[in-house]
Amino acid sequence: MRAPDWLTARPVAHRGLHDIARGIVENMPAAAQAAIDGNFAIECDIQLSSDGEAMVHHDDALGRLTEGSGPLLSKTAAELKTIQFKNTPERMMTLGDLCALVAGRVPLVIEVKSHFDGDRRLVKRMAEVLASYSGTAVGMSFDPDQVLALRELMPGLARGIV
Repeated sequence: MRAPDWLTARPVAHRGLHDIARGIVENMPAAAQAAIDGNFAIECDIQLSSDGEAMVHHDDALGRLTEGSGPLLSKTAAELKTIQFKNTPERMMTLGDLCALVAGRVPLVIEVKSHFDGDRRLVKRMAEVLASYSGTAVGMSFDPDQVLALRELMPGLARGIV
């Protein structure tokens, strides 16, 4: 599958257009908004919550960029949405929240994080969210099984392995 023209037509802001010196942390709402304002496509990472929600976050544990500690997989989406990014008032968002914020204005490049354990619930939830999203998106993962799941659950979605 060849990359869609819209994907290569503009720069992609990795984890949004973040700048820690300005208090804009990667993968948080302000980073997505800054990318939208600059007309950049947005690369984001998604992780699974304990209740099966796709959360926009790079790390599989809290603490590096956020308050709190522990694996995301041990907390519900509601719990994760209350956790602040360090030194900001912003909180973690779901993939659905990101889609609502972006509203199709720029493309999304969604990296499916994996524990390489065959668990496909995150791709399933991604498919559910994107089914009602009218914007453009692509999927990717370091895990070949997740890329296969992307193909099986969303055959029309451009995808790739990292």
